[in-house]
Amino acid sequence: MYSTVELAEIAFYQAFEDAKVEAMMAVWSSTAEISCIHPTGPVLVGVDAIRKSWQQIFAGGSGVTVQVNVLREYASATQVVHLVEELLTVTGNTAQQGHVLATNVYQLEDDGWRLVAHHGTPAPHPQTTGKAPTLH
Repeated sequence: MYSTVELAEIAFYQAFEDAKVEAMMAVWSSTAEISCIHPTGPVLVGVDAIRKSWQQIFAGGSGVTVQVNVLREYASATQVVHLVEELLTVTGNTAQQGHVLATNVYQLEDDGWRLVAHHGTPAPHPQTTGKAPTLH
C-alpha cells in the first residue's frame, strides 16, 4: 500500500491528526505481530488491542497537530527504524504542547511498507537544534 517508508509515516501522522481509526489501522501491518506503547501506557500487542487504543485516543475527535523530526534512521532492505521527536500541539492553543520521543519500526510486506511497532515516551524538551521540525 505504501511504496516508501516516508509515505507510510506521513499516513500515520495524518491519521493521528485527523483522528481516523481506519486510516490509522491502514498503516499498521495486519500480518506481523505488531506492538504499540503509547506514552506512559502498557505494551499493546496485536491488531485488536492497538485498534482499541486508537479508538480511545480518538474518541474526543481531532484537535492535535503533530510535527515530526526524524532524529535517526536505521535501514535494511526490508526494515526501517525511525527515532523521531514528535511535537504535539492542541489545535488553536500553542501554549498546550507535548514533546514525545518515539520509535517507529516499518517492515516491507507484499503490498508495501507497514508499521509493525510504535513506542512513544514523554520527552523532557525538544531535541531539535532550533530549526522547525518537519516530517522529512
